[in-house]
Amino acid sequence: MSGDSHKPIGHQYALAMLDGGEDRVRRVAQAAGTQLTMDAFLRVHDEEPVPAFLHSALCAMSLPTKRPKDDTQPILREDGRYALAINPKPILQTVDGKPVFRSLGVPYGAYPRVALIYLLSQAVTKRSRDVYLGRNFTEWMRRLGYQTVSYGPRGTANLMREQVDRLLACEWQIRWDGTDAGDNAFAVRDVKISNEYAGSLGTNGAFAREIRMSEAFYSHLVDHAVPLNEVAIRELKGTPTALDLYTYLAYRLPRITGKGQIISWDQLAKHLGNDADSKRFRQTVRETMQLVSAVYPNANVDLSGRKVVLHPSPAPLERKLVGSHLRLIGAQPDQTAPRSSVSAPKAKAQVGKDEPKQAFPAGSMSYGTREAAFRAIGLEKGKPWSVDDMATAFRAGFPGIKQPRTDTEWLRVWEAFVIRYAERRSQSGSE
Repeated sequence: MSGDSHKPIGHQYALAMLDGGEDRVRRVAQAAGTQLTMDAFLRVHDEEPVPAFLHSALCAMSLPTKRPKDDTQPILREDGRYALAINPKPILQTVDGKPVFRSLGVPYGAYPRVALIYLLSQAVTKRSRDVYLGRNFTEWMRRLGYQTVSYGPRGTANLMREQVDRLLACEWQIRWDGTDAGDNAFAVRDVKISNEYAGSLGTNGAFAREIRMSEAFYSHLVDHAVPLNEVAIRELKGTPTALDLYTYLAYRLPRITGKGQIISWDQLAKHLGNDADSKRFRQTVRETMQLVSAVYPNANVDLSGRKVVLHPSPAPLERKLVGSHLRLIGAQPDQTAPRSSVSAPKAKAQVGKDEPKQAFPAGSMSYGTREAAFRAIGLEKGKPWSVDDMATAFRAGFPGIKQPRTDTEWLRVWEAFVIRYAERRSQSGSE
């Protein structure tokens, strides 16, 4: 591994996982003195990718990372192809019993980024302008990955609520100029992400359980949604620069062809919402890339020189390690069984390269030796819902259901599905 020490830590972890499994990863992390990145890598490695989405314009251009000096002024961004304006239009509020017309300000920091990814992901996944948030604000934040939700003046719930109100009260102007002959230019004027949202900034404001995305924004989103991995977003949710770098690379790298593309640090700074290139900015991005590479090890980027070199890379949902920077083209070999909180019964499949690949179990999960392991996961992780109902939904909705897999692989994706199924059923209260 000594020859790989110059690589981002995520690349080193990926190589270590190939060479010696999780124990090797832990040794690399210990030598590098970085527990945070190792934990993020292992959690993302263990979980089946969960599709999330963000509009390509918002991947290419970022919100402010910190509160602007005058947060009532519009945010303007452009990258040569997209132009984006976020205008904090004044809204009517009630303060001390009197109507007041004022601007909430532009959104900034990590909270609106996470909220925006969630809202757009729900719209794209469900193919609907109507996005259900949850029964209450605490539940919604937990769905976003915030396990500890506090309600003090500087509590996580109040900080998130303020940023969501800012986010949805703004008007957005997006312009995209096509570069190809058949690529029609597109422009959206005065588009709100949502035009039916009840803000909850006041002490007696009711939480809006559902928002309706504006038709113009939703229509363009469906055609320009960039796939992300929700599991990675949860790991990056506390760092706005990490979220920006991850979403930018997820948008840009899969679209690069040939030997790659070179951009200046100044260009990257504009993409990430900085005014200009600086030594401090370069250092921040290089440090941030360590965490980003842990959740997106396929991202092949060289940040070591005076220019930024972007190489063709798979999208974040691709689990294979691909490219010369990872020394492998192909799928990862199964080193050990995936970590699971469920102890499979006697029918637990053998682990190793000789484990046979077969179809997902057919019929009822209530009978059969092989089915016992799947039934145990369903009973523990999916309660109180029927295991057979979950299996039927899995067979109907899992995109790789026809692909033969080892039972080790099936048990992992089945467990992830069961957990999400139970969460969705609990949130909706019905089918």
